Amino acid sequence: MVVAVVYFLAALGAAAAFAGVLDRQLHGPRLRAAWKDGLTAEARCTRVRIEEAQDADGVPFVHARPTLEFRTADGRTVSFEERRGRVETAEGDVLTVHYSAHDPLTATTRSPSFGMLHLKALVTGVGAVFAAVTATVLALVL
Repeated sequence: MVVAVVYFLAALGAAAAFAGVLDRQLHGPRLRAAWKDGLTAEARCTRVRIEEAQDADGVPFVHARPTLEFRTADGRTVSFEERRGRVETAEGDVLTVHYSAHDPLTATTRSPSFGMLHLKALVTGVGAVFAAVTATVLALVL
C-alpha cells in the first residue's frame, strides 16, 4: 500500500510538471495574458519573414512570421511579430488581434480556445486519473 501511495504522489507530481512545461512550450501564459482583458483591434500586416527549417526526418518546411501593427484603445501604436503565424498572411492583410491593456506586446491573432485556456488543468487531470488507476492496480497486486 505504501508503494502505491508513493507512486501516486510521484506520478501526480510528474503530471503537474509535464503540464506546466507543455503549457509554456505552447505559449499558454502569453496567450492567456492576451485574452484576459478581452480587448481586440484590427492589425495590418507590415511584413512577413519567412523561416525555413527541417523536421527530424530532414523534410523541409516553412514558417511565416508576420509582423503586425495595431493601435490600442488608448491610442498607442504597437508592432509585434506573430509567433504562430498563418502561412496565408501577406503584407497588407488586416487581421483581428487579441491583446492585454497592460502588455499589448503579448498580442496574438489566435482566438481563445477551451483547450489553451485550461491546458494545465486538463493534462494534470488526465495524469491524476492515470496515476490513480495505476496506483490502485499496484495496491491490489502488491
